[in-house]
Amino acid sequence: MTSPSVVREVLAGLGIRPLKRLGQNFLVDHNLRERIISGLEIVPGDRIVEIGPGLGAITQGILEKSDDVHAIEIDHALAAHLRDFFGARLHLHEGDALEADLAALLGPSGKLVGNLPYYISTPLVAAAVAARPAIAVLMLQSEVAARLQAPPATPERGALTLLIEYAADVEPWAKAGPNLFYPPPKVSSQVVRLHPRPSPVAAPWSAIRPIVAAAFQYRRKTLGRALQEGLGLEPEVAAQALRAAGIDAVRRGETLSLQEFGRLAETLGRGG
Repeated sequence: MTSPSVVREVLAGLGIRPLKRLGQNFLVDHNLRERIISGLEIVPGDRIVEIGPGLGAITQGILEKSDDVHAIEIDHALAAHLRDFFGARLHLHEGDALEADLAALLGPSGKLVGNLPYYISTPLVAAAVAARPAIAVLMLQSEVAARLQAPPATPERGALTLLIEYAADVEPWAKAGPNLFYPPPKVSSQVVRLHPRPSPVAAPWSAIRPIVAAAFQYRRKTLGRALQEGLGLEPEVAAQALRAAGIDAVRRGETLSLQEFGRLAETLGRGG
């Protein structure tokens, strides 16, 4: 596709310096670009939404396959470059992806792609899952990608893990070392594909979410104590709910399966 020196020269010509605070690391590897685009399985008529197009490397490849491409770019200088380079072919939305209505942009069957900035990757993944794209192909810091499929009783397991288990299947798609970007990040990356699916539990996420939040906010405490402190339950109420759900009160939240959180939500009758 290009080389780090070429990207550096292009950025210099545009008067742009990569901003660490925005997590700007520009893809320079052709094979990884093609792997990402192939993961979208684009067919004529598909709407594609891209988060953080940067200089437009992936964008250009997507536009070769779809004429309904939307991109969200927060950097004003990069947004100006994208407008000049792609013109009306690209529907550009300048602003923060965390403030965008992804569900509205995607419509009923849109697909999502993005090299997510490390500093906001967790809330962006959560927003992406909530928007339910037909397929999401996301570049994440390897540590974040590991959290998406972390099994119970592991330190990587957290609230994001449970949300993914509730709403989507995760497919590891490609690994990306620092040398594939300019400037090279200090961490390795992982590309994953997310496929939305029906939840495996009956309780709605609105009922499960506050319990998960309490469990992981107080993850060093027993579940009984976490429910008391995180949800404001009286000790006996927390103990009765855990007994009714068949969960030992001395366990910690990271050891629970999604199904156990679901049973606990039903027992407490929260949300929904």
